[in-house]
Parts: sequence; structure tokens; C-alpha cells
Amino acid sequence: MAETPRPHEQLSAPATPDLLAALGPLLEHGLELPPEERAPWLAELRVTRAGLALELERLLAAEGELDRRGFLDSRPSSLPQPEAAGLAGMRLGAWTLERPLGQGGMGTVWLARRADGRFEGTAAVKLLNLALLDPVGSERFRREGTVLARVSHPNIAGLLDAGVTDGGQPYLVLERIEGERIDRHCDERRLDPVQRIRLFLDVLAAVGHAHANLVVHRDLKPSNILVTADGTVKLLDFGIAKLLETETTPAERSRLTDQGGLALTPEYAAPEQATGGAVTTATDVYALGVLLYQLLSGRHPTGEGCSSAAEHLRAIAETEPRRLSAAVAGAGDLDNIVAKALRKDPVERYPTVAAFADDLRRYLAHEPVSARPDSVRYRTAKFVRRHRGGVALAVALVLALVVVVVREYRLRALAQSEAQTARAVEQYLLTVFGASDPFLPGDTSAAHSSARELLDRGVARLDTSLARQPEVRTRLRSALGRVYNNLGLYDEAATQLELALSEERALTGERDAATAAALDQLGQVRDRQGRVDEADSLLNQAVGLRRELLGDRDEATAQSLEHLSGVRRERNDYPGAEALAREALGIQRALHGDSALETAGSRQTLAEVLTDRGAHQEAASLYREALAVRERLLGPTHPLAARTMFNLALTERRLGHIAAAESLYRRALAAQRATLGPDHPIVAATLNGLSDLLQKATPRLAEAETLLREALEINRRKLGPHHAEVATNLGNLAVIVRERGDFVEAERLLRVALAIDQATFGPDHTYTGYDLNELASVLRMRGMPDSAVSILRGVLDLNRRVSGPAHRNTMAVAIHLARALRESGRPAEAIELFREALAHLEAGNPDTDPFRVIAGIGLGRSLVELGKTDEALAQLQPVLAEASAKFGAQDYRTAEAHLGLGECFLALGRRQEAESALLDARTIMAPQRRTQPILSAEIDRSLRRLRQSADAGRSGLSTSR
Repeated sequence: MAETPRPHEQLSAPATPDLLAALGPLLEHGLELPPEERAPWLAELRVTRAGLALELERLLAAEGELDRRGFLDSRPSSLPQPEAAGLAGMRLGAWTLERPLGQGGMGTVWLARRADGRFEGTAAVKLLNLALLDPVGSERFRREGTVLARVSHPNIAGLLDAGVTDGGQPYLVLERIEGERIDRHCDERRLDPVQRIRLFLDVLAAVGHAHANLVVHRDLKPSNILVTADGTVKLLDFGIAKLLETETTPAERSRLTDQGGLALTPEYAAPEQATGGAVTTATDVYALGVLLYQLLSGRHPTGEGCSSAAEHLRAIAETEPRRLSAAVAGAGDLDNIVAKALRKDPVERYPTVAAFADDLRRYLAHEPVSARPDSVRYRTAKFVRRHRGGVALAVALVLALVVVVVREYRLRALAQSEAQTARAVEQYLLTVFGASDPFLPGDTSAAHSSARELLDRGVARLDTSLARQPEVRTRLRSALGRVYNNLGLYDEAATQLELALSEERALTGERDAATAAALDQLGQVRDRQGRVDEADSLLNQAVGLRRELLGDRDEATAQSLEHLSGVRRERNDYPGAEALAREALGIQRALHGDSALETAGSRQTLAEVLTDRGAHQEAASLYREALAVRERLLGPTHPLAARTMFNLALTERRLGHIAAAESLYRRALAAQRATLGPDHPIVAATLNGLSDLLQKATPRLAEAETLLREALEINRRKLGPHHAEVATNLGNLAVIVRERGDFVEAERLLRVALAIDQATFGPDHTYTGYDLNELASVLRMRGMPDSAVSILRGVLDLNRRVSGPAHRNTMAVAIHLARALRESGRPAEAIELFREALAHLEAGNPDTDPFRVIAGIGLGRSLVELGKTDEALAQLQPVLAEASAKFGAQDYRTAEAHLGLGECFLALGRRQEAESALLDARTIMAPQRRTQPILSAEIDRSLRRLRQSADAGRSGLSTSR
């Protein structure tokens, strides 16, 4: 039987270099097509490239004959297989060929085994097809080896060796991959969308590595991406990859790169490939967008119903990709992410694969993504593109303007790309340590410890391994500082961020966006350290610099405004804090609309300020709006949603909705423990809030104390013994200890808390005032009202200055001072303060009703002491009814109202009514004598006066007789 002719010997025309260059990539693609797709493809070529189609048909027909006869087939055949028989057992360097695995457009692939005895192993050896042993084919095969030699990544099938056989046939020794296509792997295992995205991120990592080595793959598709049995992604086939930085001459680029660009898979080709445009990294981004669309929906974004390669290419060039949300319910931000990757214009896609991956990681972490829905300008541009003829005159008139806009747009895209590249290392680190973010899931004690060890090692190497890369070192230092901050390690964070700010100023100058970011980050840490003056200065600088560089409608400017608002709030500058928060909210709403996470965060910031100002109704409305957005976009257990629950709980409590407040606290606590771990400072803050509610509004002192001591220990371990949060816990614990009658221990705890707050915030801060107010209460309980008066006069003056004369907290201190004045024998002074408080406290407000009742009782008792009994009686009778209705018949405030009435009746000589009221008061206070010693002593004293009065009356009656 005659020897089977080789395909390149079937050419009817001379095999010139130009003809081979044109046929090579087309033949490669044709060989890869299944038989049912090859005929329509050839039919299209007959129309578009008739001269080459004839030669291709002959080559492919010859190839089909070889296949039919079993050429390179491992099955037994009656036909001789000279190549297969000759190659089996051949030694190529350290490898021995065993059997053919298959063939592609450029080469035959063989299973090979390591033969030099150094170690056991198998590989896939790819030999150049004899049909392509011409200058162009050999060069393209060499280039595949060059590409593989330049990339080394765990998700890319690696190059192990390369060479030329004794017969002059080039070969590559490749890592052997046993796996299945990524789409089949996902479908057969029924992976959910999150699992598919995580697998896709490995693909992005591989492509990103190739791009970093100046290599574009250009043929990304499921058959070139395998997943091994252990779930490892492997990217294959760089046969048509393009080197961005090529060593070929211009003539060779024309023959190799340009013609190679035709060897593509239509379903995954980018619009610029379909139209003959420039191939860049954006080409791979488009193919990756198609792949992600298919992995998530099982459908193609543009090629539904296409029956031929030409139809696919036409659809890619002319048809807008279908939105993912049209195929997948609840796509959310994924809709925008995929749409951005599939933009027709390469400039409008993700500038890098890393940016694509970053948005997907943000999506998985329930964070805001950079991809946004189509803008009006974008849709308008698409309309013009579709109706170019109808708007030709308009285009001509505004051509100059369009040129300027396009130039500005491209420059901005370039700047964004450069900025993203500069942040690449930082984003990588933040991704690695993302589980340590206080508002991201997964922070456990073990993770905290592991992250801390990694951080410390990373810091130790910054000044050695990166001494010659100051830009990278500064970015890394800033990222490490932020991670320390997220872990609650504020001193370590401050050290790194101070150095980062100094280095940034040296690198970029005082008036640079990077310097503004460094100022903002350090300011946040100083705030968490309790160094509010420094925080205010740093954040004020950041706001000014960002306004100057970025304008008043930039998201970074809004973020710095919010951070500064928080510091102004801590400094009791509520008007300033509110103005900053409202400006930030306005920016976010203008940028993102009302239903975005960014806007929800700004609503929360403003609501926190309004809560402190006593505007609880407006604050509650803002909190509810923010919570609805966060629960819808992030889920009800996300830490950001839990934070809003916590703040809303406080506001609901102030509005008198105790059951709703407790439910919100407990929901927030459960979510935070599950996502942040049981040992996080944010968990401690929620424990403290729930404890305070249980202690003051329920009361359930035993449970409240247990929760509070847990919070105190968390904060001592995580924040240190002298942190402001520890002072808050100590102050609240002192109140509980005081309520159970241990006044000595309560005073000790309050003095420790006072020392911490004075050192942290200075003497003129509401936190310091809170400690002093509670200390005065303990001194009153210990029978030292004069000492309490001395302290409370200073606290009242402080609150009038920092919170305003009519603020709820100011009125609370005024009432407390008035009570101490009455107890120390100065009822006239007390009356003035009680009346002032009652004039400012709105009736029917659950937040201030307790103060109104106490002030009303105190005013009535002071009037009795001044002999104004009729006025006192008119004051005390309705207050008793109100106290009983609001706090219950057994509450100490109800008991004090009975006491006031008893004192009034006694002064009026109505002894029977006085005795009834005083006995009611004593009955109520019997279980509370230890916790309310002053009130109990006053009841006993009044009863003694009543008895003495009765005895005196009986004595007088006997004498008259």
C-alpha cells in the first residue's frame, strides 16, 4: 500500500511562505472544530476567503482520511502507522514516549515517562505537526514554548522541558493535567454561584500572572481550562498566545501575530478579534466575562441561536450582550460586574484582570463593587454607534467636543489603571487578611492569632527585602497598618501608618491623593486609640486635601467627611458633626442613589449624630432605611447589618420601645458572635448595650452583670486596660454594683473609669462628666450630699457648655444636682433646677419621661419643705399616678412619690392619709432597702415624725382632760 501523503503535500498551489502563513492559523482552528461545526465554517470561508477555502478543504479532507484510517489512534488498526510505531519508545532528553494522547491544530500530544532515573513521573509531550514544519509553523511553535517558559503559576500547566528530535521535529514537555473542563466540573458537582466564582478567581489569577509577564492568551474557553480531582484549576494551550513584548521583527509580527489573531474560537472571541482590531489584555478580559457568564447561567451572552462561526462573530461585533440578570435571578452586583467585562469597547472593560478579580472578591465579601450600571452617557454612545448614519451631521458639529471628551476619558482610564496597579500589592494583602476586618465574616481567635504572626513577620521584613522598592514598601506598610487596625491592634497600626505617612510625603509630596489617604487612615486609628485631638487634626487635613484634589463630589471626600464627623461627635461638637455627616450623605446619594451600601453607611453616620443630639425619631428613620439596604444586599447576619441593628436598638430604647430594643440587641449579638467570633471588641460593645438595657429598663441585674463582665474582659484583652471602652464598661458595672448596694466597690470602679477617661479625653468631655455624675450618685447613697453637690456643679457647667443648656443629658445632671441640694438642706436652690428641667423636658417622650417623673417628685418634696403644701399637693398627686403607670406600683420612683405625698399630708395635719401613703412607700421599699438606703431612711424618718406627732397629740389630749 502506498504511503499516506502528508497534508501539506496535498496543496494544489505552490507552498509559498505567504500562503503557509495564511493557512497555518486557519488550519489549526479547523482541525480543532468538531465535524458538525467544520462544514458551516468552511461554507462561510468560501464566501469571505474563497482562495484559501479550497486549499483548507483539501487539507482537512486529507486529515479526515487519516482519522478514518486510525492515524495516531491508540486502537488497533489494520493500517500501518509508521509515525506512531516509530515514535513509541523514542527517548527525548529525559523522557520516553509511551503512547499518543491526541492531537490539536499545532501538534501531536504523547504520554511520556521520566527515563533518566532521577525520579518517577509522567508528562505530556507536544510535537509540532509535520504539516506545520515551515518557517511560520515552527516559529509559532517556538513562541508557545517561549510563552510557557515566561509563565510559572500553580494554575497554569507548566513547561518542563523543550528540544528538537533527531529528525528535526520540535517538541515541548508539558505538565500532564488529568482533569475535566471547568464548565463540566461545575455542572456535574452542582456547584453554587459562590463556589463557581471562587473557582473562577483561580482562573483570573492564572491569566493575571500571564499578563504580568506580558502574555495575552487570546483563546480562553472551557476546553482550555481544566479542573483536577483535588479542585485545582489549570490553564492550558498558549498556542496562539500573543507576547506583548515580542522579539520578532515587524515583518515577522505581521505574519505571526496578525495571522495568529485569526485562529480564535468564535464563541469566546472579543469584538476587536471579530473585527480585526488590536489584541490586548482587554481581549482576555472579554473572554473571561463570557466564561463567567456561562458558568453562572449556562448560556452564552450573545451567541444564542447562532448556527455558524460567522454568525457568532457577527453577534459579538454587533449585538449587546444579554444582562446576566435576564438569565439568573437575583444577580445583583454580579450583573454589573459581568456587564463591565463584556463591554464592546476595550477601554470600558476592567483595565486589568486584577481589577476584575477585586470586584468579585468585594462581591463575595458583600462590599461595594466598582462596576456600575450603564450610565446615560454610555447608553447614548451606544445609540450613536447603532445609528451612525442618522446622526452624521450632529457628529460633525460636535466632533471637536467628542475628541476632547474621549481624550479625557482615556486619560482617566489610564490614571485609574495606574492607580490600580499601584494598589495591587495592597489589595492582595487586604484580601489575604480580609477575614480580620471587623465588618467582614470569619474573624475567630485562631484567625486573629495566625494573622498577627503573619503581620509581625511581614513588618520585620519591610525594611530589608523592600529597601530598594520604596513605593511598594510604603503601600505594604499602609496595608499592614490597616490590617493591624482591623484586628484591634491600634498601637501597632499607628506605628506602621505613621511611617507610611512619612514615606508617602517623601515620595509624593504634601499635596497628593496618596498622602490624603494616609492622613485619613492614621486619623481613624488615632480616633480608636482615644487620641481625639490628633485624630481631628489628621482627618481635617485629609478632608481639605481631598476637597482640593478630588472635589466636593468624590467618594473619598465623603469618607473623610464621615470619619471627621465621628471625631467631632466624640468631642461633643454635635452641630459640626451633623453638618459634616449631612454633606457626606448628600455626596453618596448623588453618586450612588438611595439603595446603595455607600448611602446606607452615610445614613448610619448621620443617625449616630442625631441620636446624640436627642433627635431620636429622625435617627430611627435613618437607621431603618440603612438596615433595610444592608439586610437586602448583605444578608441579616452580616456585621454591617448587625452594627445598624445595634444602633437602632439604642434609639428604640430611647423612644421607649424596650421589647424591640432588646430583640435588636440580641439579633446583633448573635450575628456578631457568628461572624466576628466571641472575642471581638464589637461583640463587647453589643454586650455592654444589652447589659445597660437589662439593668435600667427591665431590670434584670444578674444577667446584666454577667454580660457586662464578659464585655469588660474582652476589651481588657483586646484593647488594653486603659482604653476608653474599658472605662465605659467599668462605669456601667459600677452602676450595677451600686444598685445591689455595694457602694464602696462602686466608688472604686468609678474612680478607675474616671482616671482613664480624663487621661484619654481630658476634663471637659461628656464621658468624664458621666463618670463624675455617677460618682456623685454613689456619694449621695453613702450619705454625703454636700460632696455630691460640689461635683455636680462642675458637671452641670460642663454639660451646659458642650451639650447645650436644654440637652437631655444636661437636664439629667440638673435634676441630680437638685436632688443633692434638697438632701443637703437647700430646697430653694433645688426648686429652681427642678422647674428648669420640667420646662425643657417634653411631656410624653419615653426618652425623657423618667427624668420628668423624678423632677416632679423632687419639686413636690422641695415645696413641702418650704411650707408650700397646697402647691406641693397639686404637684405630687398627678406625679404619683404617672410614676405608677410608667414604672409600676413596686418601683422606687413610685415609692418616692408616695413618700412625698405622705410628707405633704403630714404637714397639712392629715395624719391618716399621711400614714397610708408612708406605709405604702415602706412596703414598696422593703425589698430594696439595701439598694436605696437614702430613700428608705427618709421613709423611716417621716414615719417617726408621724408617730411623734401622734404621740404629741395624745399627750395634749390627756393633759386637757
